[in-house]
Amino acid sequence: MKHQEKKRAKKPSKLGKLLMLLPVTCALFYPLYLSQQLDLVEDDYSSPALPLPFDGLRVAYISDIHYGSFFSKERVDALVQRVNALAPDLIILGGDYGEDSQGAVAFFSLHPQFQARYGVVGVMGNHDRTPPESNLQLLQQEMAACGVRPLVNDVLLLKKDGATLAIAGVDDFYNGSPALSQVAQMCRNADFTIFAPHSPDILPETYQMTGGPFYQLALCGHTHGGQVSLFGRAIKSSSNYGNRYLSGWKQENGVDIMISNGVGTSVLPVRLGARPQIHLITLKSK
Repeated sequence: MKHQEKKRAKKPSKLGKLLMLLPVTCALFYPLYLSQQLDLVEDDYSSPALPLPFDGLRVAYISDIHYGSFFSKERVDALVQRVNALAPDLIILGGDYGEDSQGAVAFFSLHPQFQARYGVVGVMGNHDRTPPESNLQLLQQEMAACGVRPLVNDVLLLKKDGATLAIAGVDDFYNGSPALSQVAQMCRNADFTIFAPHSPDILPETYQMTGGPFYQLALCGHTHGGQVSLFGRAIKSSSNYGNRYLSGWKQENGVDIMISNGVGTSVLPVRLGARPQIHLITLKSK
């Protein structure tokens, strides 16, 4: 894998902290108001590769919470309650839980009780693995204490009626040590694989692997939908590929990709043209 330049955490700006003192209900501060809303996006996803035993599986996907200055404990509690009310079969947490690695530990120290029939898994984002103080071992311990299985170059295998569904996660593309070949090997006997890297920027590297991508569906976060986007283009993109992976559903190299706008914000507590999202995806066998 190519060496990537490390990404330091984007700390909340002084302006951002001042904006948090403003009344969010005022129309004059619409980007601030919008950043504190939350849309539920529901999709049916159909694939001929999905085994019939997993037809109807409901997957909740939540990314980029950024607990801290702009995302309070009260909002975390409301988020958990809303996700649990969906009664998902599986919850995938897409990374960037806090403003930095210490903030990610603090998020799970709140003991958010996400609940799903087949469990809750979580991957690492660039903010969770910020150099040089990344607390990976402690973070994984806190996640496990909340009933969340960390997928750091690891795979969860769900078996039902002779079929196997794999949920694969790698370490963060920028600040971690992702092991694509190792994860691909762990998925080799699965009938269908969901790959959930934090950043979609890792996807082109999977296209160059021997045999091509090891998954059928990728669920990603990181981009915030641009956070501030005009006419479908980010004012400042967090992706190496600009607007290629801005938001929504795409297909590349024979795989399906969903990029979430995420829940929280970084640097400034504002959004425009990129509403906060959580997702409920129902898998369908064609």
